[in-house]
Amino acid sequence: MFALQSVLLPGSPLPLQVFEPRYLAMLETVIEGDQQMGVVLIERGSEVGGSDVRCDVATMARVVEARRAADGRLLVMALGERRIRVRRWLVDDPHPWAETEDWPDEPEPDQPEPAVAGEPALIDELAGLVTEARRLAFRLQGGHPAQAEDGPPRPVELGRDPALASFRAAALAPLGPLDRFEVLSTPTATERLTAAHRLVTDATELLRARIEFGSG
Repeated sequence: MFALQSVLLPGSPLPLQVFEPRYLAMLETVIEGDQQMGVVLIERGSEVGGSDVRCDVATMARVVEARRAADGRLLVMALGERRIRVRRWLVDDPHPWAETEDWPDEPEPDQPEPAVAGEPALIDELAGLVTEARRLAFRLQGGHPAQAEDGPPRPVELGRDPALASFRAAALAPLGPLDRFEVLSTPTATERLTAAHRLVTDATELLRARIEFGSG
């Protein structure tokens, strides 16, 4: 288990620069094995040194690329694949371990037919909100030099799958780790889509308020 102060969502990439001895040892085991590791949010504490408190919902990731830098760091690219739950944390020796289980989307609660039919419209609306939130964040940063070549963020496409759309929206929107964790830990795809819509709406309104306050 790799503990971070950020949330990895299924379908999202995770670039890592690994230098801490316990995680270097862990990545060697992962790379020599099935290339899989859990990525979990730190609830309290820091990424370096241990003694952190971790959340109990995480994402299983697959290492797709790894190379050693001249200074000894391990440069890793991983991809979030599926959601997992931690059943029990084990002793951190020589690195974090846990017993986990896959947590696929739970069955949807009974819904009237109009709610199901309305999912594509909700996804389209959510895509628009994510696009607007990204543009507002770009504007608030004054057009960050790192993004200057590409210009303002392009329109976001979320696809048609509610499960994947909700994860993608949370990954692309300017949300904090606790908001992303709420999306990750919402049981069903439809509920998660609704949660993502609410969180991105709130983030968009906050960004607008910050821009208006700054220009007032």
